Amino acid sequence: MSPKSLVFSHQRETVLALAQHFKSIHVFTPEPFPESLPDNVKVSKLAWKRNSIFTNIFQIYKALLPTLIRNRDAIVFTHMTDVHAALISPLTWILRIRHVLWYAHAVNSVYLIWSSFFVSGIVSSTKGSCNLKVNKHKVTFINQGIKEHDFPYVQYDSSKLDKAFYYGRVDASKNIHRIIDLVEILNNRNCRISLDIYGKPANSSSEDYLDDLKSKLDNYALKLGVNFKGPIERSSVNQVTRGYGVFINLFTGSLDKTLIEVTFLGIPVITWNQEYCSQFGTWSEQPVSSSLDFILEEFQSLEKLDLMVLNSKLSSRASKAIALHSFDGWVKRLVCILKDIESL
Repeated sequence: MSPKSLVFSHQRETVLALAQHFKSIHVFTPEPFPESLPDNVKVSKLAWKRNSIFTNIFQIYKALLPTLIRNRDAIVFTHMTDVHAALISPLTWILRIRHVLWYAHAVNSVYLIWSSFFVSGIVSSTKGSCNLKVNKHKVTFINQGIKEHDFPYVQYDSSKLDKAFYYGRVDASKNIHRIIDLVEILNNRNCRISLDIYGKPANSSSEDYLDDLKSKLDNYALKLGVNFKGPIERSSVNQVTRGYGVFINLFTGSLDKTLIEVTFLGIPVITWNQEYCSQFGTWSEQPVSSSLDFILEEFQSLEKLDLMVLNSKLSSRASKAIALHSFDGWVKRLVCILKDIESL
């Protein structure tokens, strides 16, 4: 019989997918959770207050401890919540309950490092998203998990190559200022190109970064062709991006999810992201370099491609992206790990 699973997650799709493979799912989350769940899914709301460390610890243990004691054969899966994992993992270790942590960030948090000593295993997307120096034998990589139906492939029309876009988090780590530099260089070379930026800051530091970008552009933005469009829901990406010809992403960290989503859509990607280029190659067929000279060469090589050849390459990239990063494949790999955690 399939074991029970205790899940810490606010992502409904992940919970619904896991519910098909386990006898029962008990979700613990501080976030509002949608209704209309299967009969084998139960949700417990965790009390969580900012800047109330001891109160939060007490509330989590109060909610969790009785459930763990009653379900010693369960599997605990902390999904995108390393803080909860840090609090829970010593308890699951003492009770000898299997515990798997999903972690996918370029920077290793202190919560991840602490948890790594207690959890049974750590699951991440790619090597760039979890590069632990301690307990690295516990880490397994299963790629991204993206629903391909949300990002349907459409044959490319090269007439839109002069319309570029970026979407995702607005943050200094995303090198949006370098994308703007690229647009300026291209326009100075009479390669008329516009850039629309979709996204919002994640914190106060990111807000300062966005304000700085806007203040530097000021009235020059209209001449340069750079426009800040605000955030975009992932459910709307397919419709909004169909008016563009190229996606530019200059993030140097782990494999950015947006890179895969756009590849699903069949839109050309220009990037110096090492993990993306190692999987899908470069347009110029040159080694990846975090320099605008490399990106300019990528753009020029893309422009020179015959439309039929370009569509063939885009189709090949999309097929590979689906094979490696589809949501269904991600769930299958995750379930295998959860059910066979001793092998990690």
